[in-house]
Amino acid sequence: MTTGTAKPKPPEEKPSPRNRTARLAQRTWWLPWVLGAAAVAVAVVIATDVFTPDKPAGWDQVRLPTTEHQVVYSVTGAGKSPEIKYVIDGVNGTETVVNGDLPWRKEFTLKVGPGLGVVQVLAANNETAESIGCTVSVDGNVVHQASSRGPGTQVSCSSVIRPATR
Repeated sequence: MTTGTAKPKPPEEKPSPRNRTARLAQRTWWLPWVLGAAAVAVAVVIATDVFTPDKPAGWDQVRLPTTEHQVVYSVTGAGKSPEIKYVIDGVNGTETVVNGDLPWRKEFTLKVGPGLGVVQVLAANNETAESIGCTVSVDGNVVHQASSRGPGTQVSCSSVIRPATR
């Protein structure tokens, strides 16, 4: 029969630095490949940026269409309009006339392109007038016309202008 004494375990040997380095290299064998691929990608981006001219060949020959148009807004009615609002730049810039005398008219030149241009006039009728009307003309052609009956009503005329290719 044996007594209950256990044999002491021999102290564990610490792995040598050489073994630790070998194990680390086995676990991270892929890291140099990833770093190398990243370095190649960065080199390609830098070389592409350095050797590519600022503007592609023939850039000076590409012209996007822009055209100028004569625009006329007109509002008809009697007395004064409490407010007339209209687009001035073909996009979203507006001007407002407060208590404008009717009939009212605004003529201007509008440069459109390369995108679309918007022309629009909105007007309100006073409390005593029976009707109000508006017209938008582009290059001498009426593109929209509308009217509204009754005191205190509103009217709106608008259109889209496409730049012409020449």
